[in-house]
Amino acid sequence: MGQPGMSDFITDDEWQKSIRDRLLKPFYETYSFEHRFVFADKGKLATTLQREIAVDTVAQKKENELVGVEEKIVRWPGYSYINFTLETMSCTTPGREKQGWMYTAQCDYLFYCFLQDGDNRVILYSIPFEKLKAWFFENNHYSQYKITVTKQINHTECRKVPIRDVMTAIPETKRFVIPPVVEEGGKT
Repeated sequence: MGQPGMSDFITDDEWQKSIRDRLLKPFYETYSFEHRFVFADKGKLATTLQREIAVDTVAQKKENELVGVEEKIVRWPGYSYINFTLETMSCTTPGREKQGWMYTAQCDYLFYCFLQDGDNRVILYSIPFEKLKAWFFENNHYSQYKITVTKQINHTECRKVPIRDVMTAIPETKRFVIPPVVEEGGKT
């Protein structure tokens, strides 16, 4: 079997958008001011937002503030994740090396999402990106974390960073369960 290629990227992108549309859209409707948000899926501006500043969704907050969100949606492996996988090199292939989104992203928030219960629930971590980036790179802090490299054609390099480390270093990070788990008696 050959290396995964562009068709795998397109398939993954379509899957991720279907999960976003089904599970994250209701969250954005609540998160944004008067349901004002847009998914950057099509057109020149969308391409620029995604490729150059790593923004998948733009949401409006009060006072006309725009917030750019980078979304990472991870498939459910049948257990709970304990690490974020933060990309340091999007391509390590000799002659095509390119820094990853931890260096290049200019989004306001990283929404790191772990699917649960198959594809029926997501645990979303809303992480202020500039604070994450500052902490990650301060004094080469990232170098203490394990490197992983994908088998895809670009051989993307990431660092496995424990969720608890990010939550401790960046207390503004928020955790949401979508849709919320409703306990007996109607409590969430």
